[in-house]
This record gives sequence, C-alpha cells and structure tokens, in this order.
Amino acid sequence: MDHSRLSFIIYQIALPLLLWAIPLTAAYSSSLQEQAEFLAGIPLPNQSTLAPLQKSSEYREHKLQLQEQWAFCRRIRYDVMQQWGREHLSQDPASRGVLRYLFGGPDFLNAYAFFPHTRVMVLGGLEPVGDLPPPEALDPTALGAALKSLDQALHTSLFCGYFITSEMKPQLAKSSFQGVIPVLFTELALTGNIIESTQLIRPFGSPGVQIIYRRPGGPTQTLYYFKADLSNGKECRNFLSWLGDLGPGSSYLKAASYLLPLDAFSETRNFLLNTSQLILQDDSGIPYRDFKTGEWRIQLFGVYTDPLAIFQRRREAELQLAYGTIYFKGMLPFGAGYHVNANDANLLLATRDLGNALQQPMTAMPLPSSAVAMSAFASPTPKATTKPTPVKIRKALPVPIRKAIPVRTPKPIMKSVVHQVLPSLPTPTPTSDVVAPVAMPVTATPSTPPEISAQTMTAPAPVPTIPVTLPEPPSDSVGSSAPQTLTSPASPDPVPTTTSGKPID
Repeated sequence: MDHSRLSFIIYQIALPLLLWAIPLTAAYSSSLQEQAEFLAGIPLPNQSTLAPLQKSSEYREHKLQLQEQWAFCRRIRYDVMQQWGREHLSQDPASRGVLRYLFGGPDFLNAYAFFPHTRVMVLGGLEPVGDLPPPEALDPTALGAALKSLDQALHTSLFCGYFITSEMKPQLAKSSFQGVIPVLFTELALTGNIIESTQLIRPFGSPGVQIIYRRPGGPTQTLYYFKADLSNGKECRNFLSWLGDLGPGSSYLKAASYLLPLDAFSETRNFLLNTSQLILQDDSGIPYRDFKTGEWRIQLFGVYTDPLAIFQRRREAELQLAYGTIYFKGMLPFGAGYHVNANDANLLLATRDLGNALQQPMTAMPLPSSAVAMSAFASPTPKATTKPTPVKIRKALPVPIRKAIPVRTPKPIMKSVVHQVLPSLPTPTPTSDVVAPVAMPVTATPSTPPEISAQTMTAPAPVPTIPVTLPEPPSDSVGSSAPQTLTSPASPDPVPTTTSGKPID
C-alpha cells in the first residue's frame, strides 16, 4: 500500500474523532471560579458554560435553599463574628500569618470570619479530600443529586456553625461531588473570594488539597485541607512536622470533641501550645490549666456552661474559677462551637506574652486563693506521649435552632452563689461594656472524665424552647440598634431539618 493511500485511510479515521473531540473539550470549559459560584448559587453571565444549567428546577431549588440558609447564618452569627474579630483579633500581627484550624474539618467560614487576612490557613479533619468534576460534565440526574448532597452537607454548618463528620461523610461519598472540595469551593464563593488555582497534594503522606484564593483587589492567600489522624502516632508527627515548617502562627479550636485534654492527643496539644502566638478556642479545645502564667495573656468571653451531655465531660474547675476573675472581659453576641446560643457560648483568647515568656517560671495560670481547695480533685498531669487504643468520637447532634439565636441581654450574676462558693473571689473592675457571667457551684467531682466511646455516649436531653430576642441585622456597626422581640415575620426563616427530613426544632 502506497503512502498516499495509507494517509487517506488515517485521515478518514482521525477526522471524525478530531471533530468529536473539539466540542467535547469546549463543553468542559468552566473555570474554577465559575464552578465555585455555581455551587454557591451565584448567577453566572450568559456566556458561561454553566449558565444554562442554572435554569433547571433542581438548581433553582438548590439556589433558594442555600441563599436562605446563608442569609440566616450571616444574620445570627457570621457578620457579628466578623465585627468581633476586627475588635479583638485584627490588631495582632499573628492574625495575619499562618492559621492552624485543626479538628474543624472543612469549616472555612468560621475561621475566615475571625481571620480574614491570614496568609496561610491550614484545616484538618477526618473528612475525605474528594474531587469536584466540572458540573457541565454531569448528566442532569447526577447533577441534581450532587447538588442535593451538597445542600445536606452544608446544612448543619450554616445553621449551627459546625460540621458533623458522621453526617457529612456519607452525603458527599455517594454523589458526584465528593469530599470537602465542593464544600470549600462553596464557602469561598459565598464569602466573595476568587479561586485562582487548586491542586491535590501529599507533602507529608496524608492526602490534602491546596487552594490559592484572594479577595477582589487583595493579595493571594493559601488554603490547605488535610485528612489526617491527629492522635499520637506517626501520621500525626508527620503532619505537625510539616506544619511546623510553615513557621509559628495562630491557632483556632472549635467544636473539637474535647479531644485535646486526652493523653492520646498530647502531641497535637503540646505542638499548638509551643508554636502558637495566639490561640482562640471554645472550651472543647486545650485545657485552661495548660496555659502557663508569664507565658500567656488570657481573656475570657461569654459564659462557661456545662459541656453537652454526649461528651460525658464535667466543667473544668480551673476555667470555671477563672471566669470569676479579672480575666473575664464580657459577653459574646454570637454562639460558638457546640453552644450555638450566645447566652451559653464561651471563647478563650490567649496571646503569648513574648516579654515575659523567657523569664517567668512554668507554673499554672494564677487563680483565686479558693482554688487551692480544688487541688484535691483536679485532673492529673498528662502522662508521657503514648499511642493508646484509638478513641471513638462522635460529633454532637444539632441543637434546636431557636436556641441558636443570639440574645443581647446577658445573664445577671448570682451574687449569693458567688459569695457562698467563692468567698475570696476578686471582683472584676466594672465597666460599661462588661457584665459578669453566672457563677455556678463547684462540686467535688473529677474534671477529667473517662475516655469517650461510642458505646457510652448518650444523646443530650431535649432543651425546652424559650422565648428569645433577636438583634436586627448589623449595618455599619454591630449592636447599633436595640434588640426586638422575635415575632412571626412576613418572610420567616427557613426551618432547618436533619438529613432524614426531621425538623431540628
């Protein structure tokens, strides 16, 4: 066969394939930013490949549901958290460096509300990294199912402020949008960020993703998420070694399942204490007793209340006493962690005292003299680093949503209880914006419970719904308008439900 004849045959075979491939390539041409805005329910220009997909009934339902839930999240929590962060965090240079948010899963929203200018944000959790195929590559049935799974995965986070690992993993494992990448893309778009690049990485062995993003007109920022076991062991040490190479930074801990007080997580706990310049956490994070005097400056906000019953933990005696001292700085206008009601929430802000850290002895944080009586039942000193039997942990179930609405009126102090239980407690200097929290009786019970197991956990008792007040949405300044009584509005807030369809409240 001569060359001309062979060339003609190849041409006859190759041309149809080439013509078929051209429109296929053109069809999957959406950019990363278009994909993120598509997931976030943001209308795309008509020339976008994804614009026609936004006209389907499944997509319109997804958009409506997500917009309602995001508006609810902003009104009761996100916008107020941003204002609080500007007042209490943004002036610290540590808030602009490296932020380590471990145990938070793909919760970019809460971290970004407090630390919007961080150069590098590192998230860690047990949820798989996953992938995000171009939405235009899916058939209508698969796309509709994927959008529904995404809505279910974001549901509890937008209403309550934290993810439930056991709830989210199966939702994003069964659809075309798998793992945390679709969730992170949605959160980035909702907060007005622009995604420039993304890539799957394994810098220390565990799977992860790196996303480069920026605010319009702002510098580029880097977001990492890694699926890694943070209990003592090789995987944990590899992660912490890589994390340490990024340099010192800030740490944020929220809804962390009360893991860090356990011996099994001592390596992560010690790493955060030794390398953090600033730590912001709720009571599920590092025990208060581990913040050493002369090394940390402590500020306490909100009210310290009982941990949820599902975790089988009692109050930390030292932290409870500290809330009656000058370390207390005022109430919180938003829920935090598992305590989604502002009246029950607490935050601890610890900043490293660089001037005294090298000169002061490593002793416990100073407490009132009455704390001496607590030493008989204080928690024992953590043991040396070990790798014990893995601890089975379950995230808390969502609480009634009406309990999540912040209440601007703080609880009054129970002076009779304070003087009866802590007669020598110093009284904080009163100011116009500081209200003392409720002080509760201290009972002589161990502050460190037995390890949590799936077999011993029980669901918390139902909390009766009570009338609450609702602040008007913040405008230029938070709290500038007086709170109003919650009534039935013309356009009511969406009623949240669990993934099985049962109303949360």
